Amino acid sequence: MGIIERRSLRDEVLEKVKGYIIAGKYLPGQRIVVDSLAKELGVSITPVREALHYLAAQGFLSAEPHKGFLVKKWTRKEIEDLLSLRMYLEKLAVRLFIERGYEDNLELLREKLKEMDIASQEKDVERMSQLNSEFHAIIVKGSGNEELKRVMDSLSEKLHRVRVLSISYPGRFRESYKEHLSIYEAIEKKDIPLAEKRVEEHLSSIMRILLKRYEEGLI
Repeated sequence: MGIIERRSLRDEVLEKVKGYIIAGKYLPGQRIVVDSLAKELGVSITPVREALHYLAAQGFLSAEPHKGFLVKKWTRKEIEDLLSLRMYLEKLAVRLFIERGYEDNLELLREKLKEMDIASQEKDVERMSQLNSEFHAIIVKGSGNEELKRVMDSLSEKLHRVRVLSISYPGRFRESYKEHLSIYEAIEKKDIPLAEKRVEEHLSSIMRILLKRYEEGLI
């Protein structure tokens, strides 16, 4: 098998396992048995090992001696650290976004909000999670800071699993939509302090929910 074919197979396994983790099929602390997974997916052990090592590097798994690969179980401090970092960077992104003032980006945000409104009413967890990510990605990209975008892309990937757990929390669908709407309204007014405040309120809500999920043993 050529390098490209092997890499493609590894990527397929990677996306499958990542999907299992995000969907909660693999729970925090659960061991992933390489042989069993390879058999389940109908592939050899090599691409499975490569995919699991990559996921460990991304923070989805932990590799431990004599135990193999375990679904990462976050600590309370890790949750607080990651959300605090995201809050700081999101506030910077929204400030830069407003200062640049591109109207086409505002239109993109409006379209995402329309879709969010529908997804939140339908209680579509995966769709809402995706739209959430896309909404913030528009702001980060619109900031014009490529290094900020690179860091935020990596952070967003790490937070994907817990984002789903946040959105699916009882009563959270409409709350999340309203928080994003309030961020947009502040951006539309070009009110930087208010936009930063709305971002902080939004991410503080997420942190509170994730810490509750942590106490429930779901993270």
